[in-house]
Order: sequence, then structure tokens, then C-alpha cells
Amino acid sequence: MNVPESQGTKKIFVTVGTTQFDELVTGVLHPDMLEIMEAKGYTHLIIQIGRGPEPQIPTSLRIQITVYQLKENISSDIKDASLVISHAGAGSCLEVLSAHKPLIVVVNQKLMGNHQLELAEKLQSEKHVVMCYPETLKTTFADFNTSCLKTLPNNNQMALSNYIEKLMGF
Repeated sequence: MNVPESQGTKKIFVTVGTTQFDELVTGVLHPDMLEIMEAKGYTHLIIQIGRGPEPQIPTSLRIQITVYQLKENISSDIKDASLVISHAGAGSCLEVLSAHKPLIVVVNQKLMGNHQLELAEKLQSEKHVVMCYPETLKTTFADFNTSCLKTLPNNNQMALSNYIEKLMGF
């Protein structure tokens, strides 16, 4: 996994996509989660909240927290991240994995009738991501180790898309 750590900067980028996933946003901003981030040496937390409400930002002594709703392109946030925590949307997963970034996928159980759980389970079974649910995020993050992850086989967007479709049985 490609993990840039220039001058002691370790960034976590969190994305919920274009929808709303308040449980993920609340989970990463929980004081216990921030404490674990600080203990692991993270210095920045950037959260893309989609269409969700502006969250209450807790005070953190060592982590700089930035929140925004949507922007046209999140590629630079992904590129600059040491770790990405994302909803299980196919587009977000594909973009993060194509950038060869460590990825924790958080499944939104409120979205019924979609393929997010199936995609997350398959990507985890192939060791490309670690998946969890909002209620297990803190434990998953505390135990997370990038050395357990495998990068996707190719940096070509179409090949990655085809690979994910193949994984999913399409």
C-alpha cells in the first residue's frame, strides 16, 4: 500500500459519498476514536459528509479536523491520505483502491437492496479492504494493520472496474 507520510503528517480521509451516512461521521468524531487516532500518530482528519448535517466537531489537542459536504473531485484528498475510511459505494472503493491506499470500508446497513454489503464482503475476502459496520468501526480501526492488505492487480481504471465486476460475478 502506498502510504505517504511527509514530515510526520498522517492523514485520515473519510468519505460518505454523495448521500448521507451520519453514523460513519459520528463514529470517526467520537472522542474514543480520536484518542485512538492520536495514539496511532495521525495528525489530520478530513471528513467529506455528503448531504449530511454539519457535525459537532470535538476539540482535539493534536488532530486537525476539516469537514466539507461535497466537492467536484476528492482525488487529491485520497492521494494525500495515509488511510481512507469510506462508505461501501463501488465508485468510492474503486477510486481509493486504484490509488493504492489502505481502505477501511464501513457498510451502511440502512441502505437495503443495494450491493454495498456484497461488494465490501468480496473485497475483504480478497484482502483488498477491511470492512466493518458503524458500531464496530472503533475496534476495527484500533486493530487495523495495513500489512494485511493486498493491492489490486492493475492501476488501469477499466481493468479495475472489470476486476471488481468479476469479483462480484457480473
